[in-house]
Amino acid sequence: MKQTLIIVIFFLVSTVLTAHEIEETLELIINPEYKGAVSLYDKPNGKIVASVKHDLEEEDYLTFSASKQTSDFFYGTLEYSISGKKMKGWVKKGKHIGTYTRNYEPEKPLKLMSEASVSSKVNSIIPEWTNQFYQVIAFDKSWAYVNVLYKGQVKQGWLSPQMQCANPYSACN
Repeated sequence: MKQTLIIVIFFLVSTVLTAHEIEETLELIINPEYKGAVSLYDKPNGKIVASVKHDLEEEDYLTFSASKQTSDFFYGTLEYSISGKKMKGWVKKGKHIGTYTRNYEPEKPLKLMSEASVSSKVNSIIPEWTNQFYQVIAFDKSWAYVNVLYKGQVKQGWLSPQMQCANPYSACN
């Protein structure tokens, strides 16, 4: 009995120690048309630890998996899509960090929600698919709060995970 209890306790302790919190990430891209450098910081407003650009000659574009955020920075992994070279750090938010959309059905407009939920009210509607880059301002789990200029009007709202396309090479269809 005592040996069984010790085994059960050992199993429970080892399970707790090996279990880890699953980190929610949002898959983003650095706008493929962005020619500037992306700086990685050791902390928000801290020291720059790396500065990288797309490798335009090799068409090796930068993607970004964001796992934390402040009002001005995202934290995560910056990665080259082809070579796979990765760097972790804080990246200042800007118009060059975002996603494309998957709304390809003309009869179904893209809805940007007022909250990160399918049951929230609609904040903005993009009535047709455009191949525009949507700036990501914030995220809540896998929902992205986006900003886009559509026919002279700024449209903002929460973009559902199913409508995001963070692939610099594909239209995600």
